[in-house]
Amino acid sequence: MTGKIVTLVLAALMWSVSDAMAQRPYPYTVDELPAIPIDTLPSGKEGRRLVLNSNGTWRYIYDDLGELVSYHGFYNHWDTASVFAYRDFKYASMPEVLELEIVDSLEAFCAPVVGKVFSPYGRRRRSNHNGVDLPKPVGTPVYATFDGRVRYARYNTGGYGYMVIIRHPNELETWHGHLCRIAVRSGDYVRAGQIIGYVGNTGRSRGNHLHFEFRYRDQTFDPEFLVDFEQGKLRYKVFPLHKSYLDIHSHASEVLQEFDEDWDIGAQLASATDSVAIRAALDRKRLLDEAGTSQNRTTNALYHTVKSGDVLGRIAQRYGTTIDRICKLNNISRNSILRLGQRLRVR
Repeated sequence: MTGKIVTLVLAALMWSVSDAMAQRPYPYTVDELPAIPIDTLPSGKEGRRLVLNSNGTWRYIYDDLGELVSYHGFYNHWDTASVFAYRDFKYASMPEVLELEIVDSLEAFCAPVVGKVFSPYGRRRRSNHNGVDLPKPVGTPVYATFDGRVRYARYNTGGYGYMVIIRHPNELETWHGHLCRIAVRSGDYVRAGQIIGYVGNTGRSRGNHLHFEFRYRDQTFDPEFLVDFEQGKLRYKVFPLHKSYLDIHSHASEVLQEFDEDWDIGAQLASATDSVAIRAALDRKRLLDEAGTSQNRTTNALYHTVKSGDVLGRIAQRYGTTIDRICKLNNISRNSILRLGQRLRVR
């Protein structure tokens, strides 16, 4: 009975599309119409459902994530040791517009965190900022944005700190940096909304926040094209990724250039020349103050006793912090000699 209902629904959709096409002054084929998901139905086969599209086409979605990502192409350039997997990718080979299907069902999306973007995607004074920064208290859960599989989950010495990269069935990847703790491992299948880690201040970071990126074959584009982070909502179900959106230099280095970021709110206020800029700077200061205050309420001081072989870099990595933070907490410099038995505050 279910199969007959599905067939009738599909036939009705195809008829409405064909009728609309007949009234146009120029012909369209079904393939040229946007395939926007409008409903999900049982398929009669265990582990599979049918998604009906606005242009009358349909496809399966899988309850088993292993089946979902097993198609040819998903595992091309699969690298669990390096953040960049597409080193031989030819930018010139990309089409001018690539239509990406963003969701596999009407519910398969979850914002990684919800809140205002402190630092947007774009050019810095001497480098690119390839994602967005969202200030949150240390320990705030970070969620998988879509279904997919974890490709990279480890501490990144290039500046991202504790980091998780998830590849999704449309070959988009989501990158999550500066985490204080990782909740998944390379190879894990994850669902949208699953906790994958927790906001921190690790790596090259000057305040607790989530650094979040969208990448297609290592090339970045502005995450705010797709996600309204303040509302926690997805902007598109099918997204036209224009070649011009991509930064062709975004895969040139594994070093995250965040030291060029203006974290000095005083400098921002001093250079602001209009009321809009001043309000923006003050709003950023409030976001950081709120995140920092909440961090102080929820975390206690933590100390480490220096042992043989300890160096500041290794201590910082162990506790998910930075060398600069340890130096500031203990009023020492990077070149200070550590003594056996010395007690260092690490948080």
